[in-house]
Amino acid sequence: MPVFLISGTNENGKRETRRVEADNSQNAVRECEEQGLTDIVLHSDDAYAVTTDLFGPQPQVDENLTAADMVKLQYLTNFQLFLFYLRKSYWQLRWVIPVILGIAVYRWDQVSGPDESDYIMLGFLLLPIPICFWNAYYSLGRKYDRLMHAFSWGNWEEVLDQVGRLRGKIPDFELSARAAVALAALDRFDEALDQMEPYEESDEVPRWMYLGRLSELYEVTKDYDTVIECMRQAYEIAPENPTVIIDYAYALTKTNRDNPLAAELIADAEELHLNDLVALLLKYFKGVLELNFRNYRAAEALFRQCEAELVPLAASQALLQQIVDLNRGYLAVTLAELEEKEEAERLYQLSLPRLQALDCELIMDRYADAMRK
Repeated sequence: MPVFLISGTNENGKRETRRVEADNSQNAVRECEEQGLTDIVLHSDDAYAVTTDLFGPQPQVDENLTAADMVKLQYLTNFQLFLFYLRKSYWQLRWVIPVILGIAVYRWDQVSGPDESDYIMLGFLLLPIPICFWNAYYSLGRKYDRLMHAFSWGNWEEVLDQVGRLRGKIPDFELSARAAVALAALDRFDEALDQMEPYEESDEVPRWMYLGRLSELYEVTKDYDTVIECMRQAYEIAPENPTVIIDYAYALTKTNRDNPLAAELIADAEELHLNDLVALLLKYFKGVLELNFRNYRAAEALFRQCEAELVPLAASQALLQQIVDLNRGYLAVTLAELEEKEEAERLYQLSLPRLQALDCELIMDRYADAMRK
């Protein structure tokens, strides 16, 4: 069953973070409310929880990392991760270190200088440093980060190469979905569908998630009608899933289709419990909607708020860096519509490498049209 990370204030007035097993994020929050938690913050959405569940039981993670630790780890850079692991390791050794130092001092008092045993003890004390460095920079998580970096830049051959390296280490659905998008982008659509076919009726992968990932194949091939249809079907299956609702709304807004329905969907999502990252990204989605409605100042404010809050989190997250660039691209369109063309061009040039790499024609064409006015 999916596990959600949730923080709240308990009956004693103290903040705590819990792992909560539930079918979906809304039930997880309701369970915490029934247990007396208030001021609840949801840290993982349904897609994240289901994807994590595909890894199967992780007893070592559960034993060594608290729920609060898991929240902290979400946005750390490699160096920050190294320091986190190092602090954690030495904290676990806090009772051993004084004993070793005491033995060393006693021995040095009895012997004229350090000998081989002392160097062994010193090596033991320093051992966490290379181990933590390896975990921070070369672990499986960092290899997955390389895959996501290639994916977020449209380096499709590199994506396929990294997928091959990670087979058997990362859930097959996650890798197959990434490979399918890469194959579709490389005009190998039949192979892309073959990658997704085993999960169409899977018991492990929810249908709404399958449809959401399937829509990405059609997006890279510019079949926007099918993108919207996939998300519509996902919404019919999971109408109270905020991730699905927002993804459906985004499919409508970025193609500038049925904006009233998109506005209704976003309003519905705001009535639900959103995880902290999705609540932040909602500003970006709402910005696109306001741009479509030609409420340019409202759109500008939302895009700027999103950038200010998202940039500090995006340093180690490839997909968040992608959203930062897309957000800047839409902000450039907005400023061009407001005839603030110098600032629009500055922002557009910042986002252009990403837009070109991913062939984001919807944004690039829209910007060109706005600049011609």
